Amino acid sequence: MNDNQTYSIQQVSEMTGLSKQLIRKWEDRYEIVAPQRLPNGYRVYTDKEVATLLHVLQLTKEGYSIKQAAEQVKNNEESPILQQQVPDAHEQYIADTIQKLIHAGTIGDDTKMLHTLQQAHHTLGVKRTVDHVIVPFLYEVGELWCAGIWEEFQEALSSLVIRDYLAYLRRQLYLPSNATPILGSCLPNERHEIPMQLLLLQSMFLGYRTTMLGPSPAPAAIQSAVQQLKPKYVLLSALTELPFQDQYRMIDELDAFAGNHPETTFYLGGPGALKLKRLHPLQHIQIVARIEDIFKTSSP
Repeated sequence: MNDNQTYSIQQVSEMTGLSKQLIRKWEDRYEIVAPQRLPNGYRVYTDKEVATLLHVLQLTKEGYSIKQAAEQVKNNEESPILQQQVPDAHEQYIADTIQKLIHAGTIGDDTKMLHTLQQAHHTLGVKRTVDHVIVPFLYEVGELWCAGIWEEFQEALSSLVIRDYLAYLRRQLYLPSNATPILGSCLPNERHEIPMQLLLLQSMFLGYRTTMLGPSPAPAAIQSAVQQLKPKYVLLSALTELPFQDQYRMIDELDAFAGNHPETTFYLGGPGALKLKRLHPLQHIQIVARIEDIFKTSSP
């Protein structure tokens, strides 16, 4: 990184896909960056501060709330992102696309949202559309809803369009039948499926063949899918603690099932899973802070 390089908030917005309003909000509310001010009052950001914003963005992709991600960054739990060169500024097209999605969501036009996503896919390709359009837009949706700017129907409609489009993209990616299989699923009573859709897309970019169960599947659905598909990995998600409100009976049964299938490695991630790890350790399902980390030491 070039320690002397600085960027305006507009440049940072283009580099990260975050709106200027959201960058300022993260700065003021969570104090994750402290940009210098020029004599005219304009903010300027260093490479490290841009990388910090990207780090927070990456953690929220994994299911952490912005507050949790900010605390993790401030506690100096360093991500490889901080060791990488900050990417070149994205084209203005990406920022414009995110604004078009926000406008369509504001007026409740799901058809316009879908058309905008299709245009981005055609222009940018799958991976860049996911990383630089869809993920930043999801954070904008969360911020707009939390701030009371959007009502629940706008958040629900936008999330539904994104969920369906991610599922569409995943089904459109071709991988040979002999590619290593992965099964992804939320736990029973867990309905936040978008992070898992994103994770499975990322794993497909690495060459894995994926299958996903719907939100809040019946416990038996996970077991029967493993028996039929025989995946190398099972990726499970618990963003909340709702799956464990039955005093751990369900997760203990799934843990015992994992012990009877040593040919398949089971991983469980998400904020809810990390709390489970502290309160109720499992024997056969590996609870990880970042499910993505398994791909660093594994290959399809």
